[in-house]
Amino acid sequence: MAKHVIVGCAGLPHGVGWPRYFQRLPYLELTSLHAGPVRPSVLRRWRESAKHPRAFGVVAPAIITHTPGPRGYGPRGWPLPTGRAHEAGGFRATELVAQGVDALVAGLDALDAGVAVFRSPPDFTPSTGNREALRRFFGEVATAERLGDRTRVWHPSGLWDPPIAHAFARELGVLCGLDPLGADPEQRFAPFWASLTGEEAYYVVSGLGRSRRRTSNDHLEQLAELAARHDRAWVVFATTEPFPDAIRFSRVVTGHAEEAEALDDGPEGEADVHAADDGDEDA
Repeated sequence: MAKHVIVGCAGLPHGVGWPRYFQRLPYLELTSLHAGPVRPSVLRRWRESAKHPRAFGVVAPAIITHTPGPRGYGPRGWPLPTGRAHEAGGFRATELVAQGVDALVAGLDALDAGVAVFRSPPDFTPSTGNREALRRFFGEVATAERLGDRTRVWHPSGLWDPPIAHAFARELGVLCGLDPLGADPEQRFAPFWASLTGEEAYYVVSGLGRSRRRTSNDHLEQLAELAARHDRAWVVFATTEPFPDAIRFSRVVTGHAEEAEALDDGPEGEADVHAADDGDEDA
């Protein structure tokens, strides 16, 4: 297995409280700051729930990455000054985007987070203009120095083919958030996946293109083999049942594949995984 595999979920799973989550998993990709501002006191309280250092990754505010809709980012979303919506999102070189980076850094500090995740929306295509925007953003705004010693991850979607996105992320000096299962269901890029190696990797498993609610044991084994090629690999589940999937994957990674298979096969194992949902607390 990889020297260091870090397993978690994309967002706190529904019905799972903070203490229970961190009893079972070491990492959480936090999505709350993407949606809108979060009070520093709330972020610090969430930090106190974690059992591990650098337990959080923070998804960047939408005001950095996503173009607002007709109603902006919604009533609880990031506020937009009147007449300046065109300056938000798209990794633009604007004051609003720079303010979003300030909010991201403050959130990273409050959570003692180790990863900053920048999700680009499906309409952010691999155009020349968007490539230049990303070069400028990571080279001048969200630089390695600005974010401290945190790992920067760019998570593309839409028309970015995995090999192209991975190569471009390397040019930018950031990790590329890839989905080995959902982004390539027909395995058109099988040679690319087979060749992936490196010091670090960041995999986000969405479950797209698969009919099963839970990720199969065969797919978990494939993920474990892929993670094993890196000195450090984050594997983040954004599947239909992310919490059970992540727990089962942790058991595969630690060599308890028989337990993971039992959880995959019967209702008794399912009850064992969902026992972590008891005693939930509100954030």
